[in-house]
Amino acid sequence: MEPTREEIIERFGKRVQRCYGCLIAFHLKDMYLADDVTYYCENCKDDSMFHFEQFSQLLDISKLREGSDEEHHHH
Repeated sequence: MEPTREEIIERFGKRVQRCYGCLIAFHLKDMYLADDVTYYCENCKDDSMFHFEQFSQLLDISKLREGSDEEHHHH
């Protein structure tokens, strides 16, 4: 069964990413995306960045590995 958009976004949000500013690892759902596709935590972000809630709405989920079946086919 195909995962729903919400499930894909939720899985994507659980991906761990290091903050480009302080290098501490956070879940993506708690992070902010800068224009140059670097991620920042709440402490390091600035006003030009988008919170996960915002940029996840704009994502093309077909390009996310969470939305593909690749993880089920281990060759």
